Amino acid sequence: MTDQDTEFTADAAVEHCRRHGVVPTDADATARALGGGVSNHVYEVTWDDGCVVVKRPLPNLAVADDWPADVDRVHNEAAAIRTYESVLAAAGVGARVPGVVCESDDHVIAIECAPTDAPMWKRELLDGRVDAGVAATVGAVLGAVHDATADDPTVRETFSEKRPFDQLRVDPYHRATARRNPDVADAIRTEIDRILATDRALVHGDYSPKNVLVDRAAGTVPWILDFEVAHWGDPAFDTAFMLNHLYIKSIYNHDRHAAYADAATRFWDAYDDAVRWDIERETVTELAVLMLARVDGKSPVEYVEREAVAGALRRVAKRTLRSDTRTLSAFAALARGEAAAL
Repeated sequence: MTDQDTEFTADAAVEHCRRHGVVPTDADATARALGGGVSNHVYEVTWDDGCVVVKRPLPNLAVADDWPADVDRVHNEAAAIRTYESVLAAAGVGARVPGVVCESDDHVIAIECAPTDAPMWKRELLDGRVDAGVAATVGAVLGAVHDATADDPTVRETFSEKRPFDQLRVDPYHRATARRNPDVADAIRTEIDRILATDRALVHGDYSPKNVLVDRAAGTVPWILDFEVAHWGDPAFDTAFMLNHLYIKSIYNHDRHAAYADAATRFWDAYDDAVRWDIERETVTELAVLMLARVDGKSPVEYVEREAVAGALRRVAKRTLRSDTRTLSAFAALARGEAAAL
């Protein structure tokens, strides 16, 4: 048994921080588990006026299906945080990332705490509070990072390993979904080949509302989190990943569909204005695969419990994959029709 196979408790997180000089030896520190730890042990460690978030990756993710992943991905996350910090500072974009405080050889990182009063954007969206301004800002942030890193050979070399992306995204989302949906499996496999062969920019890999905190006390400044799937690859994955969450919620909360659809448009327009390329067609195809994956892949969306909603998502995704639907306006029309029928 390796150290990574053992339970990483709250006390162990505090001890780790003491051992690495993050917490002063004479400080009275406590730790509490943070939610959403599907892929990591995550604790908030606080003392006096100090606070860090401590993460240790799980070798097998906490989902119903078997989902192994290499634990050294945590170092990939630390490198991505530093890259985002540099790019956002140079671009002057109004967003933040939590800085790396400590990175250790035993595959644990400690990062800066975000403001305690900054809510998770996902929670607001699920509650029906749709701020299209936040959508536009996170679109502009993503576009700035993609566009800036596309010309950086150092970033390309640093993130050239796609293993975390394959383990945490392609296999559990794309391949698992293809196996469970043989009627569109060929289209999904074609998309797998395309996305793995595309190398253009630094891809976040988990750019979604759950990884955006909104600091309104600072003027609606988003904090971008969770970079363990970062890699050099296809920027359409990130745009599709965010749009997927907005469109899923537009069908889940179908009485507020128009607000989510507007947020999706604002996100896309801000992104498109910030980059030098046109990836709308690629985004739509990947969006369809990801929507189906969040119903039938290894990580289904936890709040979609009604079969009527799951069925609507499947129909939008499969109609897109089987047709010439290659524009976001056409995709939006399919989603609007399904929302109206619920």
